[in-house]
Amino acid sequence: MDNLKLQEEINGLKTLGEHLESQIKLVSFELCDLPDDVLLLLDKSVEIQAQSHLHEFNLNYLREFYYTKKRDFIENKLIIAKQAAELKKLKNSLEETEKEINTLEKFKDKVNKRLIPDAALQRKIVNIEGQSKALLDRQKNLKEPEDFNIEAMIDKVETLERRKKTNTK
Repeated sequence: MDNLKLQEEINGLKTLGEHLESQIKLVSFELCDLPDDVLLLLDKSVEIQAQSHLHEFNLNYLREFYYTKKRDFIENKLIIAKQAAELKKLKNSLEETEKEINTLEKFKDKVNKRLIPDAALQRKIVNIEGQSKALLDRQKNLKEPEDFNIEAMIDKVETLERRKKTNTK
């Protein structure tokens, strides 16, 4: 079964070759006149046709293939450009966010350094309340003489300070 298919394919290729050679002779063109690199390309073309079972080559298909590939290339290039721009925006946003995070962490550290723990704050409040209560008690226990003149006392202190300043100069 496979031999039959191969025989048919070989016969088809032979007839195709004969047909193409006759067409080449019509334009008075000999294959031996072609350069070696062109002959190599023709050989590769024949191999590709044999492997792909394409015996008719239509130039419109090649053009369509070319334009499809060109369109895909342009679309891919556009997508890459858009994604590069978006990536750049995201990197800039990331850098700004990192700067904000660093600033906020520094602020948090400064606040934590200044922050007084609740227990220490309660002790300070109790201590200050105790001191103020003690001072109020001392003030209540302090009896002011009736002939005490505060203004005269202030005048005496000020004159002593003036004398002290003049003596030091």
